[in-house]
Amino acid sequence: MNRSQKCIFISHCLLAQAMMATGLVKLSPAIVKQVAQFCMDNDINIFQMPCPEFLCAAGGLIRDVRGKSWYEKNGLRETSSRIAKEQVSYMVKLTQAGFEILGIIGVEFSPACAPEYLNKGQRIIKGKGIYIEELERELKLHRLQIPFIGVNQRWTTKLDKQLVGLL
Repeated sequence: MNRSQKCIFISHCLLAQAMMATGLVKLSPAIVKQVAQFCMDNDINIFQMPCPEFLCAAGGLIRDVRGKSWYEKNGLRETSSRIAKEQVSYMVKLTQAGFEILGIIGVEFSPACAPEYLNKGQRIIKGKGIYIEELERELKLHRLQIPFIGVNQRWTTKLDKQLVGLL
């Protein structure tokens, strides 16, 4: 049997909801099954990226919900930049070895991992999380074009369509 050459990179909390900020576990108690099942059904390797909010000095495992501007002032940009460089280096090595990176899956409304939407209190706005911005910057430097999609508990039909679109 040949090993699959298809890969997907995902935010850490999609396979470990315990990493979410206090009070945010709404997608699933442990694993976001929709993403995991899609990868299993299509023989896609899952690469779990480190959690920038957990690794940030102002973050940690037990942390309150904070917004992007708070994290911007408290070291998440630096942490995200370091992680993004490591992950993109890994992606480059994979592509050089013939693997296909189908996409990067983030978590909408996250101050770190939102690919398209941020939460501004009572409003949802277009915007990206700090880590996603750093990943995009690193990918551009290495001339890698990888699509981003976002997971949101309310948009499961949209997620299904986006996942299928990666194939």
